[in-house]
Amino acid sequence: MQKMILPLVLFCCISATAIAVAKNGKEKPKQPQGTFDIEMCSLGNGRWDAIRYNLVTGESTQMQEGAWVKIEPSNNLEDRTGAYRVKMTQTNQGRCAAILFDEDDGQSWHLNNGRWLPIAGP
Repeated sequence: MQKMILPLVLFCCISATAIAVAKNGKEKPKQPQGTFDIEMCSLGNGRWDAIRYNLVTGESTQMQEGAWVKIEPSNNLEDRTGAYRVKMTQTNQGRCAAILFDEDDGQSWHLNNGRWLPIAGP
């Protein structure tokens, strides 16, 4: 009987340590930080398109299949600061157009296949 107690105690200690390590390894998903501008557009048939723009970090995401997916900035949009606004409008049934507008200098971008592309000015 005494021969069985030591291996049993060792097994319990190792199991408890493994469970504690596994629980610590799980990270909670990070909550987005900042102030956001969110614009929504009805696609019809009860479906919606949405864009979320972080006014602090400049990161923008688009709602796709129930999850926020990052929108890649164009080269001239990276490292810019300013007062940006996102606007969306329905272009025809089932489609929306999105514009990102810099209120400071008037520069603007349109959303094309998950990427912000500059709109040529006058």
